[in-house]
Amino acid sequence: MRNRIFLSAVLACSLVAAEEMELGTIYVESSTIEGIAPDARTEASTVNDINETTIEEIDPKNINDILQTIPGVTADVRSDSVEIHIRGVNQQEFMWEDTGVAVVIDGVPVMQDGGKVRGINVDEIESIKVIKGSAAYLYGADASAGAIIITTKKPKAGSGIDLGAEGGSYGYQNYRARAYKSSDRYAVNIFANYKKEDGYWYQTSNYMKTGNGKFTYYIDESSDLTFNVAVTKGYEETTRGGVTGITEARENPKGNDEDLAWGKDYYSDIYRYSLTYNKDFSDTANLQVIGYYYKDLYNYKSSPQDTNHDDIEDTYTRDNDDDIKQYGVKSEFRDSIGDFAYMLGLDIGRREYDKYRETIAQYSSYSWWTHSYETYYVGESSLDQSTEDIYAVYGEGKYQVTDRFTAVLNLRYDYNKYSVDVLDHEYDDKNDQWIDTRTTGSEEFRNLTYRVGATYELSENHILYGNVATGFRNPSVTQKADNPDLDKETYITYEIGLRGNLAYGLRYQASAFLTNTKDIIARSDGTYNWDSDNFANVGDARNQGIELSLKSDRSKELSFSLAYTYLNAYYTSHDPFYIQGITDANGNPLSYDVTGNKLPRVPHHMIDLIVNYRFLPKWNLMTELYAQSRYYADETNLVSMPGYGKVNLRLDYNLNKNLNFYLKVDNVLDKQYFRTVYLFKDSNRDGRLDAEDATITVDPGRVFYAGFNYKF
Repeated sequence: MRNRIFLSAVLACSLVAAEEMELGTIYVESSTIEGIAPDARTEASTVNDINETTIEEIDPKNINDILQTIPGVTADVRSDSVEIHIRGVNQQEFMWEDTGVAVVIDGVPVMQDGGKVRGINVDEIESIKVIKGSAAYLYGADASAGAIIITTKKPKAGSGIDLGAEGGSYGYQNYRARAYKSSDRYAVNIFANYKKEDGYWYQTSNYMKTGNGKFTYYIDESSDLTFNVAVTKGYEETTRGGVTGITEARENPKGNDEDLAWGKDYYSDIYRYSLTYNKDFSDTANLQVIGYYYKDLYNYKSSPQDTNHDDIEDTYTRDNDDDIKQYGVKSEFRDSIGDFAYMLGLDIGRREYDKYRETIAQYSSYSWWTHSYETYYVGESSLDQSTEDIYAVYGEGKYQVTDRFTAVLNLRYDYNKYSVDVLDHEYDDKNDQWIDTRTTGSEEFRNLTYRVGATYELSENHILYGNVATGFRNPSVTQKADNPDLDKETYITYEIGLRGNLAYGLRYQASAFLTNTKDIIARSDGTYNWDSDNFANVGDARNQGIELSLKSDRSKELSFSLAYTYLNAYYTSHDPFYIQGITDANGNPLSYDVTGNKLPRVPHHMIDLIVNYRFLPKWNLMTELYAQSRYYADETNLVSMPGYGKVNLRLDYNLNKNLNFYLKVDNVLDKQYFRTVYLFKDSNRDGRLDAEDATITVDPGRVFYAGFNYKF
């Protein structure tokens, strides 16, 4: 309540302090279909945009290279898969959980598997819009922390062909081609890309093949139809890169064959199809309808075991198929009537998950919690078929209360129906027979989310904005079956900020935020106790901080962009926390009081600074500095990991308007910092939890890239 009163008081005081100024016609920019650029005068949330020019300057090799330029956003990249967090929300989770970040590509919601998304090819990205704070008012449960809206390259005016190629360290190769053509009746864009690398770490070779096309047909002067298809085929030898223990990370950062990755030979086939209809009824009235189909087929081997009992893992014992399909229709209508603008939306969709596991090698595994061995037999399998049906209506209203003050209200009502059908095929060695066990269930949830916000034009160049937004996360069917009293997680975000222009062409955006997470859903006897299905609402968390974005005029000879984040994320309450393998003197799981502890893997400070210097007409030097402070490896806060900084350079030579050569050096100072750190069990079984139990991914250090782009 205090946060709401504070927000209202600031906005009210601003109304008294400033003079009247004409805003003109107002529009609703919020959309789940199209990545519309926000109007700085009337956008009540913190929204960051990255355009094609900035992306080309950064020359990203993965999505994190782009997202780290935005305050408050972090990404854990493991080759083709990426886990994105916004403002540290849900950062306590890193395996198979939802991060609360909706990822949308060309209007198609990219389904996440365990908080990770695959098939994001940075070479096809034209722009990115990031909504921070809960965006559940647009996307439902997927967006309780925010949303990443990606738009791939669109047809340009006229016709042409773009070609590019580059090579780099550790066998990196990237080849891309794009053709586009437009006329009065149609526009078409076709993109193809192939990239591969051997990888720095042991067993990390990978490749990605991408092809997509956009075809827009102009039905008449006020309507058009766009068909979009994208296909990505990928392979990863493993998703590893991690070694166990800080000593191993320093002495053998690449890993070796005695430390097998959890999974191997990952094959993915990803398909995105969409058809979008756009109709302008007037200068302000517009209708958009999109139908989409998304399919992600994933196969890999997993669970290495020591089958010959020499204390060295030697055989992958499981075969896995993870298939995700989703399809649906979204529709939005928007219009402006005088001082009032509105948008009405409809979201209907279905998601299907098919997960198949089969044991392909017999082995025995020791359980830390039962203190006994369990044998798994060849042919044992599990088929988990889950579905989610989504029916939602949403809308936004903007009202220009005065020439300077605009009020914003968003509402979304979600009806979600979940069903699960699990078939377990297991061998009963006591009775020498195979047993099939089927488990079914379903759950329904209804949720209303909102955003209430306002903007106030302090002067021609400075806008004050603020909002309160809510979000939610429903428990799964199996979680609910194990604990009928399990409540949904809820989120509420308070935010206030300033954006505008300063002297010398500087643009800025600064915000202060606070997100309260209530009723965190986790295993009651340890977040990563794999042998337990006892889920409960284990506690609450708070994420608060400030963000600053500052950019200068890109057309100048010398320009820069700065992104800074201060983030304090901690548990306001939590049930006793357990670590796999840690016991007391009597052999019982040892509990930890983590109330007040920091959320893991959340540094207090993050900064990204990019400086562009066009020192000659055809030459440009880009320098990027990224740094972050130390953080804790897990909830107990017993082990902290050092912060780090790195410097990237890119030198461009533009021979003419059609041909460009470049050289890029990442991590110029060759700092082998710890990219990611996970700690969830006593890995070396010495009875205590310390840095030698952490799974650590070490950055490769200095890497080189060189390439060219040619347009004709």
